[in-house]
Amino acid sequence: MARLSCASDDRYAAQVCVKSGYVTGAEHFVVKVAAGGHPMPNTGCMQVFSQRSGALEALLLDDGVLTEMRTAAAGALAARCLGPRSLRRIGVLGTGIQARFQLRFLRAVTDCREVLIYGRTAASAEACRDEWRAEGWDVSLASHPDELLRTCGLIVCVTSSREPLLGNVIAEGGGKFDGGQLIVCIGADAPGKIEVGTGLVASADLLVADSRLQTEERGEYEKVISEGLVSLSDVVEIGEVLQGREECQRKGAEDDRLIIFDSSGVAVQDCVIADMVYRAMMRS
Repeated sequence: MARLSCASDDRYAAQVCVKSGYVTGAEHFVVKVAAGGHPMPNTGCMQVFSQRSGALEALLLDDGVLTEMRTAAAGALAARCLGPRSLRRIGVLGTGIQARFQLRFLRAVTDCREVLIYGRTAASAEACRDEWRAEGWDVSLASHPDELLRTCGLIVCVTSSREPLLGNVIAEGGGKFDGGQLIVCIGADAPGKIEVGTGLVASADLLVADSRLQTEERGEYEKVISEGLVSLSDVVEIGEVLQGREECQRKGAEDDRLIIFDSSGVAVQDCVIADMVYRAMMRS
């Protein structure tokens, strides 16, 4: 991954990521190039190679859309597996493109249609509110990130922050959500990024990640692990949840645990979605 810079814009946060991966025994391996971040739009492609011959078989010029989709699918999967059984409101921390994708994919796994948004600027939050209301969501705006903690059973964090936004007041003894709660952390996908206060992360009843080893060097658990507040062995991989690990399953309406899911993105997600698109192309 390379971070770009621009001397004339102190908010410049563009980066280019090159990631490759394969699934043992599959037909293809994938090399992805993805660029984006303020102020440039997302761009990039996925290169699909044959594992048998090494030949390039497809070049998917998706402008980052496939990455947005597979990331949103990971959030929706976590919500389906780990979210509270009775969900009355969804909190969204962030107003960018991934916030929009997350909400679209959540529509498929929950009947809840009430949303509370917090955005860094009023204009961006209001734009999301108006767009989502037009799509049938009941949307309101929060004046502080911790309003989401107090009122939302599911919170999706999708900012590019490098300082904690969620849980600063809660960690100091403020109000806490009454009932089971899931926080899905998506934005901290590179070293140094963080959205949730370390006190809140360390207080969670269950920590889940897409990759245990990767979460030690990037993601929402990077800081709590480096500070010794949490051990790497305390983190459960989402694959273990899907395989039915008993203590990770939601037990029903009486399960009031705080569960955090951290997704910093893994190459196997790119492999799977690229293969799905490639196979669909070959059938058409």
